[in-house]
Amino acid sequence: MSSPAKGRRGGARGQGQSRDVQVSKALSLLLRHAAEKEGVKMNAQGYANVADVLQWRKLKSIQATFNEIKHAVDSSDKKRFALLHIPSAQPRPATVKATTTPTTIPGSTEPADGELAAGGDQPATAVVEAPSTDDDQTNATQQALASVDEDPSHYMIRATQGHTIQSVDAASFLEPLTLSDTSKLPDTVVHGTFHGAWPMILQSGGLRAMGRHHVHFATGPSLESVVAASGESTTEKGDTKQEKQVISGMRRDAQVLIYLDIKKALAAGCPFWRSENGVILSEGLPVSNAQIDGEGNTEKVVSSEFFDVVVERKAGLGKIWERGAVIKALPETLTKKGTPKNRR
Repeated sequence: MSSPAKGRRGGARGQGQSRDVQVSKALSLLLRHAAEKEGVKMNAQGYANVADVLQWRKLKSIQATFNEIKHAVDSSDKKRFALLHIPSAQPRPATVKATTTPTTIPGSTEPADGELAAGGDQPATAVVEAPSTDDDQTNATQQALASVDEDPSHYMIRATQGHTIQSVDAASFLEPLTLSDTSKLPDTVVHGTFHGAWPMILQSGGLRAMGRHHVHFATGPSLESVVAASGESTTEKGDTKQEKQVISGMRRDAQVLIYLDIKKALAAGCPFWRSENGVILSEGLPVSNAQIDGEGNTEKVVSSEFFDVVVERKAGLGKIWERGAVIKALPETLTKKGTPKNRR
């Protein structure tokens, strides 16, 4: 794979970010949240054609290249993106006329998007079957990255988790976790949050998806290692060795870690899934007297009843909650700062 373009700057819009960061953040924004409203065609599995992605205004304005897209997939420390090479989708016209006889893309049992739409032209984006396991997806992405085919229309890309786009059927590419095979359950399931959010989480009775499909959980660091390191108080700009680790499903600057008893939650009927990049996800269970939002979604929560231990790791407070009981209340000097900007 050719190395990504060097030297081009993103200008004021990049706010001093590196070129790689600009491209990666733009991809995350589009594939997780903005594709629908930006008119970029995406199938139910969350895949968009790379040629369409490159024509999106934000990537087009910084003159992003196909090689930079591949580099963003390859270099993502949290494996944020999945890539498929589907040369069988060629040739790719700009639009596909509505027909009465569906055709399928090899490897799929569904008609190509737009072919059965009533009236008018529809964007052409192939419907593809996602690889059935995490290993299959990893192999498919590596094969796509290794391909020498330079036509971006022969590739499909998606975000591996974090979607807010309602038309994306996240369950179609997530692995369900169940009590029927506890060997597949992770030893650690932990949600990272911030000082200002912790009192609100307690008050509301648990964790909510907050506009996403799911609440996100990481599979590390282990509770033992965090408790052991909890005496390592840091400054606002300082990081402990733990905080420098790259862990999918959690921001490295998370101040409060909520460790979940996943077996208890599953036994209560709370669903959990594992994404392609190893993030544990749950939409939670409907709350009592749940409200239905404007899109017909019922309010759900991952209840605090399933919290095992909660650790504050920034100010060195250690355990602040254990098995249903508050051990220490966070001081107002921490909670009044609120949640850092652009943090969940």
